[in-house]
Amino acid sequence: MKVKILSFILLGCSISVGAQDGFMSLEAYRDSVSAYSQVLKQQKLQAMASTEARKVARTGYLPQLDAVGDGTLNLRALDAWNGPVGDYRNYTYKAQLMATQPLYAGGSINAKYKIAKDNERIDQLNVELTMDQIYYQSDSYYWNAAAARATLESTIMYEGIVKRQYDIISERFDLGAISRTDLLMISTRLKEAELQLIKARQSYKLALQKLNILMGVAPDAPVDSLSSINIACEPIQIMNLEEVLDRRPEYEQSIVNIHKSKSQRKAALSQYNPQVSMYVSGGWATLTPNMGYDVQLTPVVGMSVSIPIFRWGARFKTSREQKAYIGIQKLQQSYVVDNINQELSAALTNLSETALQVSTAEETITVAEENLDLVTYSYNEGNATMVDVLSAQLSWIQSQNNLINAQLAEKMAVADYKKTISNETQDEQQ
Repeated sequence: MKVKILSFILLGCSISVGAQDGFMSLEAYRDSVSAYSQVLKQQKLQAMASTEARKVARTGYLPQLDAVGDGTLNLRALDAWNGPVGDYRNYTYKAQLMATQPLYAGGSINAKYKIAKDNERIDQLNVELTMDQIYYQSDSYYWNAAAARATLESTIMYEGIVKRQYDIISERFDLGAISRTDLLMISTRLKEAELQLIKARQSYKLALQKLNILMGVAPDAPVDSLSSINIACEPIQIMNLEEVLDRRPEYEQSIVNIHKSKSQRKAALSQYNPQVSMYVSGGWATLTPNMGYDVQLTPVVGMSVSIPIFRWGARFKTSREQKAYIGIQKLQQSYVVDNINQELSAALTNLSETALQVSTAEETITVAEENLDLVTYSYNEGNATMVDVLSAQLSWIQSQNNLINAQLAEKMAVADYKKTISNETQDEQQ
């Protein structure tokens, strides 16, 4: 019986894999999903926009050059267009080139530049966070498809086991060696196995469709063979909370948000500080009113100083307001740490528990296979009942499904832990 089961395992594998030409590893699937992901592309464009915004903010330190033109026409004196010098003209004009340089803007330029840098870093961290989420989703779809395939293969084996027993009983019934009750019982079990096979095939097709759609190909496109759900998990490097915090984009974002809030406070308070700037301009302009005198180039150098004196306590109120925002960000950081700590604890627990589940499920399969062999042999020899056979068959398929579910849980526990420690993103950076 064990030889027949082994041959059926090979047959099931050939049915699901043999018609496919290549092999798609988990890493290759991740790369395909990352290359297609619209969300990741959006985050990268947002990061690019933030980089340009930071460059724009830096221009606040630099001199500015502006060309200014102005002209007027008095419609109530249209006949006063020309005349002798000293007579009124109904138009004026001005053309001027001005260079300005802020000397001190109360700290607003520096604060705005720091805010722009923080925004840039936050968006870069959002790209890393999106990558972690994409890797986790890719792992989930990949291993669910592998588990669906394993379920299909075990269901094919199960239907074959029941079918062979049905053939034996049907032949004996035709010879009058057993009652019709046994035939009806095994016939019912065979139909149940066929129904399970249909459902397993449906689940596998749906899993492959989700697998394809996530990487941007047609739902029914052929899928290269996947890794088996029963392969050993890769070694895991266990980390403590401090090590994980240094790797998590969310935690670094909380640090950047606190720094950004401090810069926003300085920017808000800058309006209550002195403002000093200087300018150089030169151009041509008629006098006002225009009396027809010659227009000459007029160079001008100037300096502007503004010192706020009394604003009804607005500066102190603004300072308290901004300090409250800083406090909010610090509390948010504490909340992020608690969430990461909870995720890490759960991930470590799942790693250890799912490994035990796989070990126990493997032992259960060994017992279920031996029990099925013995009960089937005993029934064929007339020493067991059909109820015993059906019970052994049910235990066998349940043990198969339990093992697949345990292996899937173990793979997802590894994926969840890698997402918790932001493993893939850090590896890319290195």
